[in-house]
Amino acid sequence: MIQRQFVRIGNRHVHYRYAGSGPVLMLLHQSPQNSRMWLSMIERFADRYTVIAPDTPGFGYSDLLPEEAPGIDRFAAATLEFADALGIGRFALFGMHTGGLIGMHLAWSAPERLHGLIVDGYALFNDAERARYTDRYLPPFVPSWDGGHLRWLWSRMREQLYFFPWCDPSAECAIRLPPYTAQGTHDAAMDILDVGDNYRSGYGAAFRYTQRERVAELRCPAWLIYRHDDVLLAHRQRLPVLPDNILSVEEPDGVDGLHRRMDAILQQITVDAEAPPPLGARNVEGWSRRMLATPVGEVAVWLKPGRDAAVLHVHAPGQQSRCPQIALDDARLHIAIELPGHGASSELAAVLDGGVMQAALQAVCEQLAAGLSVEIHAHDAACGYVPALAQALGEYVRQVVLHRPWLLQPSECDTFMQQLPDPKVHAAGGHLAEAWQWERERHLLWPWLSPSAQARRLVAGPDTAQVHANVVELLRLGARMPPMFAAALLPDLAERIEAMGVPVTLVADESEDYDGRIAALRSRLSE
Repeated sequence: MIQRQFVRIGNRHVHYRYAGSGPVLMLLHQSPQNSRMWLSMIERFADRYTVIAPDTPGFGYSDLLPEEAPGIDRFAAATLEFADALGIGRFALFGMHTGGLIGMHLAWSAPERLHGLIVDGYALFNDAERARYTDRYLPPFVPSWDGGHLRWLWSRMREQLYFFPWCDPSAECAIRLPPYTAQGTHDAAMDILDVGDNYRSGYGAAFRYTQRERVAELRCPAWLIYRHDDVLLAHRQRLPVLPDNILSVEEPDGVDGLHRRMDAILQQITVDAEAPPPLGARNVEGWSRRMLATPVGEVAVWLKPGRDAAVLHVHAPGQQSRCPQIALDDARLHIAIELPGHGASSELAAVLDGGVMQAALQAVCEQLAAGLSVEIHAHDAACGYVPALAQALGEYVRQVVLHRPWLLQPSECDTFMQQLPDPKVHAAGGHLAEAWQWERERHLLWPWLSPSAQARRLVAGPDTAQVHANVVELLRLGARMPPMFAAALLPDLAERIEAMGVPVTLVADESEDYDGRIAALRSRLSE
C-alpha cells in the first residue's frame, strides 16, 4: 500500500509517497507535476524496493525553497536534505526530465550517495532554446479578478501536446502525441493550480542550467534512456562523449520498455544495499504537517505540540485550509485538520457525506488528543459538523467556538444546493469558469438566496488571491462537492447548537450575520 507523509526540513515541509521494503529507489518527477505521477511505478517496484517519491520543493504539497529563483544545484541539495531527514544513506535514483537534471547534478556533486542514476530523457537545450523557452514558455501565472487566467491555463495545457515548445505553433515544432481528453486536461491543469506561479521555478531552473556537460564527469554508474515517444529523443544526439560508467540508449517500447530496463539495472546496482529506517511521521517542535491514517483514508493535519488541553480547528468546507495563528503563550496542543477532499487530504475515494467528515474529525482527535479536553473551533458551513462531533467526543469537549455559522431555513438549503457550480469536467474548460464565478459571487450575494437586489451584500469585492485558492479547493472536490455541502447544511443547526450542553461562543460581525440570526442565537444562549 502506498502511504504518504510529510517531513519538516528547517521551516519547510516536504510531502512524499512511499511503499515497499528493501533497498531504496527514489523517484524524481518532471515539471510541473508531482509524486502523484509515479503511482503505478511505485506499485510496480515496491515488491523489491523501498520506493520513495517526494514532491520536489514548491510542487505538489511540498513547500517552496526560500530562494527566489533556485537553480538545479539547489534542488539537488534539497533532495539530499530530504534523504538525510529520513535517515537514508545510499540510494538508487531515477528522474525524468527536470527530475533527471536534478538527479544528474546530485550524482555529480555527491556520487558516494548513489548506487546508480537512471534518467528518462536527459535534456540538453542549447543557448538559443533556453533563452526562447524562458521568455515565452513560462509567463507569470497571476490570478485575475475575472478568472481569465483559468481559460489561458486550459488552452496552454492542451497546446503542449500539439507543439513543443507549446508557445511556438510553427510546423517545425509540431509533435505527434495523442491530444488530451477533457479529464486529462483537467488533471494537467490541476498540477499547475496546486502550485500557482511557482510552476515556473522547476522549469526555470532546468532552462537556466548551463552545466549539462557535467553528465560526462559522473563517477557513479548512470544510464541515460531516451524513449522513442519522448519529445527529448533528439537530445540524445547532443550528448558529449561519455565514459564507460555511463550508458546512453534508445528505448523503442515506451514506458514498458523503460521499466524492463530498470528491472535489470536495479538488480545490478542494489545488491546487498541496505533498507531505510522507518519512514513514518516524526515528532518535532513547533508547527508540523503530517498525514494520519483514519477509517476513511489518509487525512492531513497541522500539529503544534502542547499539553493539558487541545484545540481542534476546522476550516470551512470548499475553502482553503490554513495553519492557525496561535499566541506564543498558548501552551495547548493545537490541531488544524485539512478536511477530507481538501488540500493534502484530497486523495480520498469516499463520498464526502457527514459520516465521512465525522469519522475523520473523530479519528484525528482520538489519535492526537486522547484523554485531553478539547476546544473546537469551526468556520462557516463546517459548524454543521460540530453537534455530531461534540456528541461523539462526549465529556472531553470543553468549549465550542463557532465562526459565522450558517443558520439556514430548509428552503435556503435547497436554494444553495441548486446554485452550486456544476462540477462535471467540460471539454472546453467551462467548469473552471463556473467555479470561479460562483466562488467570487458568493461573497457578493448571500449564496442561499436567489440572485436579487435583496440578496446583495454591500461589502468590498473579495481578495482575488483568496478566491483563486478556494476555487482550487472546489476543483479538487469535483463531483464530491454537492454531497459534501448537502451534509454540512443543517436546517435545524440553531436548535442543535442550543442542545449541545457545552459552552458555545458565536463569532461574527454584523456584515457576516444574515438576517441577524447569529445575534439572536447568541442572545438565547446567554439566557
